[in-house]
Amino acid sequence: MAEFDLHIKGGTVVDGTRVPRYRADLWIKDGKIAQVGGRSPGFAKKTIDADGMVVAPGFVDLHTHYDAQIRWDPYCTISGWHGVTSVVLGNCGFGFVPVKPDFRERSMLTMTRTEAIPYESMKVGMPWDWETIPQYMDSLDRTPKGVNAIQYLPTSSLLVYVMGLEAAKSRPATDAERAEMRRLLAEGMDAGLGGFSIQRLGKDSTQADFDGSPMVTDTMTDEDILNLASVLRARDEGFIQITQATGKIKDDLNFLERLAAEANRPILHNAIAPARHDPKVHQRSLAWLKRCREKGLPIFGQTATLRTGFAFTLEHWNLYDASPAWREVTTGTNAEKIYKMKNPALREAIKREHDEANKKLEVIQKGVGGPIRHLIVSWVDDKPELEKYVGKSLGQIGQEEGRHPVDVMIDLSLATDLKAEFLQAEPQFNAEFNAEIINGSMYTFPGVSDGGAHTKFFTGGSFTTDFLRWMVRDEQRVTLEEAHYRLSALPAHAAGFRDRGVLREGAWADVVVYDLNGLDIEPDWIGEVTQDLPGGEWRRVQHAKGYRSIIVNGVETFANDRCTGATPGKLLRHGHA
Repeated sequence: MAEFDLHIKGGTVVDGTRVPRYRADLWIKDGKIAQVGGRSPGFAKKTIDADGMVVAPGFVDLHTHYDAQIRWDPYCTISGWHGVTSVVLGNCGFGFVPVKPDFRERSMLTMTRTEAIPYESMKVGMPWDWETIPQYMDSLDRTPKGVNAIQYLPTSSLLVYVMGLEAAKSRPATDAERAEMRRLLAEGMDAGLGGFSIQRLGKDSTQADFDGSPMVTDTMTDEDILNLASVLRARDEGFIQITQATGKIKDDLNFLERLAAEANRPILHNAIAPARHDPKVHQRSLAWLKRCREKGLPIFGQTATLRTGFAFTLEHWNLYDASPAWREVTTGTNAEKIYKMKNPALREAIKREHDEANKKLEVIQKGVGGPIRHLIVSWVDDKPELEKYVGKSLGQIGQEEGRHPVDVMIDLSLATDLKAEFLQAEPQFNAEFNAEIINGSMYTFPGVSDGGAHTKFFTGGSFTTDFLRWMVRDEQRVTLEEAHYRLSALPAHAAGFRDRGVLREGAWADVVVYDLNGLDIEPDWIGEVTQDLPGGEWRRVQHAKGYRSIIVNGVETFANDRCTGATPGKLLRHGHA
């Protein structure tokens, strides 16, 4: 009789391939699935009782910013708590490779702004034992991991490394610089990179750099992007993640089509999101995606099908950066921000831009907490004279006191040394539209968690748990089989994960075992504050409830929602261990 490492007994298997669910046992040995179903082939060192539970492939989270956090948090939480067993790092063109030693400080400062990752945590938690891409990959390989990881080349880092920061922000690359970038990308692909990533949001970027200027890739030329795409085409390998929204939607989509055609490799387009009332918003995106596929263009749509709220202060907020006036006021030290908020001309500029908001700014505000007038005052730094405002919206206060909602927001912030907290009013989500985004296309999957980013005001890493409890269990608009295909198999395929995303004999044993009826998120909506980051920093988190077991490469990382301390995760060079 053979000996196995794990025996998952009596569960309902949903294997990720869309095959109808079935009851079966599953045996794991040496990190891989040895047998699914049939009679017991032998004895196991440990048995997991999965009676009444779902046994499914671990979730694949393609859009994360755990590049720093994975160095001190092997499980990339909060994603790791919510059944994610594999992540992609280096999204949006942002990250820490390649980086020259004298640019390390500036690269961390960039990430404190554009992805709102606490500086002190990066300063304390990152080892910086690399400069080049191969050195970085070896360092990441050595780092203990509780999840598997694929690394994309962050294009912003590449441009700065080759051109220098000022040149990269002010001009196209020269022929010699383009040749060097091709060489470095090829060297990185040899070392196991999964491709490259880009954010291109124009000069009024939603996510600006540390000094308020656009990120390097925000104003990158078509030719410099296509230069990198030529490397993937020549090698016939790799993937491109791109977030492009310059305010000219037709031009943006035309470029994505051109990029897909010239790279001839899969493009991960971010993001397809539903409106609350107008189905045409997502239906246009799905129709465009279908036309691309009919042309033979390998484009996938990552979708924003998540329900999580924003709670933020102007001390840390960066997501109004598409507004030049807001960007100016919220850039700098706290003292500099306070000084600028007291400037009447800047205050008037913010209100003018708010009242004359263009379509881009309106869309952005809807996606990051909603219109300012609807924001709720949730905390006023325990100042008794301000407690009368708690629980009221900025619009309501403005009406009662004859003030503009922006004035209310800034005045409360100044009165609390920027500590006043504003809460997104819990909106009604359109379950029908969210389901249609998934069921209406063969090329879409849930995601855009931004895990590891915006840690003080956003908890998107819980999207996997929410998708199952909301779309599958509560609304019954997406089947369990379809959900697990979209959470595991399809994203694994789209981003180049090999031998993962399905429960098949011989595949790596990344598995979740959970109680669908007991699946939940605690606390809901905006989570809770916890001070668990290096450097004494805090973040918002949402814990998972209902996972009996989370298994990575055949080893339990979480049992009954408690961490085991095991770190079996692997760096997946070229998509595999």
